[in-house]
Amino acid sequence: MSETERAVYVQRLDPDQREAYVEAHDDVPEAVTDAMERGGVEEFELYVRDDIAVCILECEDLDAYLDAVDGDEEVAEWERYTGQFKQSGVDADADPKSGIPFMDRIWRFEPDGE
Repeated sequence: MSETERAVYVQRLDPDQREAYVEAHDDVPEAVTDAMERGGVEEFELYVRDDIAVCILECEDLDAYLDAVDGDEEVAEWERYTGQFKQSGVDADADPKSGIPFMDRIWRFEPDGE
């Protein structure tokens, strides 16, 4: 397996729209997953608890991923659609480097000998 980059970001959901946000992800448009594949995404996970959504993105090259989704109107349309269920998160109309609220990793544990 090749080395990957991991990026994590958090979005705050509108508590009244949480279920709609979750249900929207039952049918993510193929154009969105195609763009993710073009961008080298190896794995993307979405976790939800209460009004917090945590996204974990693993890809070969984060800049290449951002370039692949930047300007893709179908990806922007999806982000605008899911944006109606959020209080804060991805801004589809901003530059992707500043429009995705990436987090800074401040600590990591990795056992010895593995």
